[in-house]
Amino acid sequence: MIRAVRPLAGAACLVLAAACGVVPKAPLVSPSDLASSPQDLLGRLAGDESRLTSVRGLATVLYRGAAGSGSALQAIVVAPPDRARLETLSPIGTTLLVLTIRGDDLRVHSLIRHEYGEGRATRETLGRLAKVPLPPEPLVRLLAGLPPLPLRLDDPRVRTSRGPGTVQVDSVDGAFWQQLWTGPDGSVDHGVLGDATGPLLRFQFADRQALEHTSFPFEIRLEETTASATLIIRYQKVRLNLPVEADLFELPRPTDGQTRILDLEGGPQP
Repeated sequence: MIRAVRPLAGAACLVLAAACGVVPKAPLVSPSDLASSPQDLLGRLAGDESRLTSVRGLATVLYRGAAGSGSALQAIVVAPPDRARLETLSPIGTTLLVLTIRGDDLRVHSLIRHEYGEGRATRETLGRLAKVPLPPEPLVRLLAGLPPLPLRLDDPRVRTSRGPGTVQVDSVDGAFWQQLWTGPDGSVDHGVLGDATGPLLRFQFADRQALEHTSFPFEIRLEETTASATLIIRYQKVRLNLPVEADLFELPRPTDGQTRILDLEGGPQP
């Protein structure tokens, strides 16, 4: 018998409870805030990020690319900077597949195909499994409605410039760079992530709603620049900053003797 996979804590609440945090749209920042100094804007964005510890949500995920297109219902839990659990659900809410990220550790369990894989959370493996070829930290941050790279206010490489109705922010972190553009409410509207080879991913945050004293994007669009693949995450329900159990991001290897064990980087394991 397949070892039971523990469902996401709070998933029933996300599906059924109307009080799970969705409230009418309301801008938290007036357009006049764009007239404040760019440093003030950076401070507000960094403050919003520092208060975010976790995101739990139920989302419809749509994919379009060279390999085809499709959609799935997913329960998502992310705890920046580098922990995530994604559960693909059937129309009646049963778990079909679980994927966990914990640092550079990646595990996936397909209950339908009786397969379990483990390996490193690299750009290549996440590109194959999650359709987004990014390292774990930028991917987790995007799923949490954050820019892919952290904004470090003391980094002299952070640059801001004004445009018509927007502020552009340029920053660098490790081998990656990002360009961000704010929307009318002063929140990040869209941007580009890249490395030394050029742009890797375009992203856009839409359908922002007031939630937990912040503005959370209920639609996140990710577009890979090289393969013309697009991933759209449309959250239906979201809860912010709930406690997250440490073992939620653990996915032990099944011991039923029937599940095929795979090395996500090199094929089957004995």
